[in-house]
Amino acid sequence: MYEFIKQEIEDIYKEDHKRLRTKTVLYGQIERRWHTYLHPGLTAEEIEQFEARTGTRFPSAYKKFLTFYNGCYLFDLLRMGGKELESYKGLSIEETTRSTVDVQDIQGIYLRKRTPKDHFIFADSLVHNSYYVIDSNENVLEVDFRTKKVVKMFSTLKEFIIEVIKEGKQNLEDEVYFEFN
Repeated sequence: MYEFIKQEIEDIYKEDHKRLRTKTVLYGQIERRWHTYLHPGLTAEEIEQFEARTGTRFPSAYKKFLTFYNGCYLFDLLRMGGKELESYKGLSIEETTRSTVDVQDIQGIYLRKRTPKDHFIFADSLVHNSYYVIDSNENVLEVDFRTKKVVKMFSTLKEFIIEVIKEGKQNLEDEVYFEFN
């Protein structure tokens, strides 16, 4: 279902990639930094343990995504959380800084008392000043950081990711790159 992401990314970046010992694959080295990375998926047992640890029942679309990728970073546009590494012992700085951001950390940044109980926060974008939630109907909602208003809605997680990839491709064609300090 989500294997298309890797195929699209590989078509875009061709041979411009690097595989880390953690099995994370970095793509698109632009101005001495990597533009996109995909983390290896989790097993069903790992996802169950992750849900138990967080005390959260994940939306089915997100759980399915986790079987393909344990989070990702796409085109500097999207940071999608997953399960962080059990240990950073022995990892290089690159492996540590390019590791999965824990979805609980993303939730900790954006979750507020007024956040609807059925909103599962799973990703964010510094470029769009937004964070992303999956609601009880499995819609993906783009929520503005400041106003907390929904600015876009996607009917599925797959549709949302396809739109991010389209925007990322267009930015590459237009040579639009983002600087983060």
